[in-house]
Amino acid sequence: MTAAKSWSGWQALKDHPWLAALVIFLPPLSALLFIAIFASGTPHKLPVGVVDLDHTSESRLLIRKLDAHPSLDMRHPFTSATEGGDALHRGEVYALLIIPSDFGKDLRRSTSPKTSAFYNSQYLLAGKFISSALMQTSMSFSAEIGVALRLGQGYSLPEATSAAAPVQPQITALYNAGMSYALFLVTSITPAVWQILIVASTLLALCWRLERAPLSNNYASRVSEILQLLLPIALILWLQGILFLAFYYLFLGWSPEDNVLWIVLAMALKVLAIQSVGTLILSLVGNKISAFSLSSAYLAPAFAFMGMTFPRGDMNSLAQFWGNLMPSTHFMELQVAVADHGAPLLTFLPSLGWLAVFSLLLPFAIYRLPSQLEVNMKERISL
Repeated sequence: MTAAKSWSGWQALKDHPWLAALVIFLPPLSALLFIAIFASGTPHKLPVGVVDLDHTSESRLLIRKLDAHPSLDMRHPFTSATEGGDALHRGEVYALLIIPSDFGKDLRRSTSPKTSAFYNSQYLLAGKFISSALMQTSMSFSAEIGVALRLGQGYSLPEATSAAAPVQPQITALYNAGMSYALFLVTSITPAVWQILIVASTLLALCWRLERAPLSNNYASRVSEILQLLLPIALILWLQGILFLAFYYLFLGWSPEDNVLWIVLAMALKVLAIQSVGTLILSLVGNKISAFSLSSAYLAPAFAFMGMTFPRGDMNSLAQFWGNLMPSTHFMELQVAVADHGAPLLTFLPSLGWLAVFSLLLPFAIYRLPSQLEVNMKERISL
């Protein structure tokens, strides 16, 4: 009993300060950090370059209208498209608006002048947000100018309004009505980072155990020893995941559409799934440094391949395959289905199933684990 207790997960947390930091302190701190970074909810005053080739009151009015949008900062004038394009390539501005030389004249003639806008698609979220703001403000500007011109032509106000904007589109986000970046990014970045912390803590705990005493050669005893090591850590990490949900609710106004207990269950399966994957990686390479390197390479693209910033259906086959190999992808599919869409059980049941399948790797991984790891003093973290 004494020996089993001394190699438990509780003892590992007590003896290993880095492990305690990964399991107890870093998860909530990382979540609070992301919340603080994106606390404003939406981006403000994103720099947009302007090339005004017209220099009329109409072009200046358009620039003022755009600059009045809270997301746009139009105070970046350039004398030519070449100069503005260079600034866009250097990252000094996120987008470039070019107003043609006949802009004002075409408006007064009641023709439709065309302005050109370019944005850096490498900044996916910022680019799309700027594109939406430019489109929305430009349509509003066109309607106002159209009404003013028709009033000058003798139309009544209702007639001028109807003729200038016969159809007034309204864009409303179904699942994020306030277009909050915090709700979108924090609730997806946090699980991706949490996944890395889980696999790192799993490897640290296993290496702590295998460097100090050999595992039993009896498979049943070996399973018992590994579970005594990993389950206490899994319990704390799962509670940290529930704490994330409380943070979302308290600081971001997160309000899931369906029963949040499905997400809580998925979090438990996710922790076990990642611990299983981490154990498998160590069992295959049999070396601490190689296991950490391989785990980092394996999980680093988690946020990119989860399908939150880029649709998974539009990814190539390699990206989709890699994404399917990461538990966080299936967890995020379930979280979006439950919290945002209020989907029925049959919709997210496959995600639960895949998280459970990852856990089935653990028995084989335990069997494959080396009985003991050699201690390399240059590699060993000082305790």
